Amino acid sequence: MRIISLLIALAIIAGCSRTGDGGSADPSAAPAASPAADLSAVPGGHQEEDAAAAALAEVSPEIADEYSGFVHMDAVQLNGQIFQVYYWNKGEFSYTQFAIVKEGKMVFDSKKAGLTLEGGDIWNEEEQLWAEAIVQNNRNTFLFSLMDNRPKYASIVVEEIDGTMQVTVNDLFSVNYEDVDQDGSEDLLASPYPGQSPLGPALMGIYQLEGTNYVPDKLLTKRYAVDQLQLSEQEYKNNPSEQTLEQLLNAYLILGQRSVALTRFEEFHEWAGQLAGDGGYVDEYQRLLRSTETAEQISGWMDKLKPLRITR
Repeated sequence: MRIISLLIALAIIAGCSRTGDGGSADPSAAPAASPAADLSAVPGGHQEEDAAAAALAEVSPEIADEYSGFVHMDAVQLNGQIFQVYYWNKGEFSYTQFAIVKEGKMVFDSKKAGLTLEGGDIWNEEEQLWAEAIVQNNRNTFLFSLMDNRPKYASIVVEEIDGTMQVTVNDLFSVNYEDVDQDGSEDLLASPYPGQSPLGPALMGIYQLEGTNYVPDKLLTKRYAVDQLQLSEQEYKNNPSEQTLEQLLNAYLILGQRSVALTRFEEFHEWAGQLAGDGGYVDEYQRLLRSTETAEQISGWMDKLKPLRITR
């Protein structure tokens, strides 16, 4: 389950003024903490929460002394520990370097780790969180979305493994975590590109961590795709529309079952309250499915899955 402490809201760093050329700056000019929310109405314990919020917002002395000039800071609590992520910018995007601080001590520096970022994207504009911070499989984890390869995806994942922050993904994929098989352990889902319309499904593979590298779990990927087909069919049956029909047909394409889908259009027409040949959207999608080259393009894609890269 994703864990992002509610204390985040008490310690989001505002005033993310950039330093022009992204170089060092006077630490006193660094972004300041936004005012903490009023917790006086919280029955009991609000003083402790105020103290925790202050700890989240306090700039690490190591950063202030050696890494001044940051343009933004995330402050989160994971596994009962305070983490901060600092960002610097020497480009046209939001950031080109980041560092992770745990309980006031530097534990990861993207530059020292050899990561070259043309530009990073902001994960949550509303909450002013630039990276997604979660606990997955009891590992403190940070997901960074990049803009280096727009419009395609690019992501970096840094995880705490055996007490050390390590890069486990640095690849042209969009990633997220989900307990796909409901076994209590979260799985990494990765897609190389967003879906296209009409009938251009996003291919979502499931990966498992082996050492410090994510490798494809083809059996679980197929099971996930089958589950998505069943869910999509039920959704289209209950709420027939162009969108739900496209989702359903994309699920068939992902599984390499276009020929099966083409035999189902009598039902698809019936569920939508349409008749074959009436020119409705079901007719249009039947025509598209017959003519699409997508099936050939993604044929056997699950067998072609490769481990996610750590460097590039």
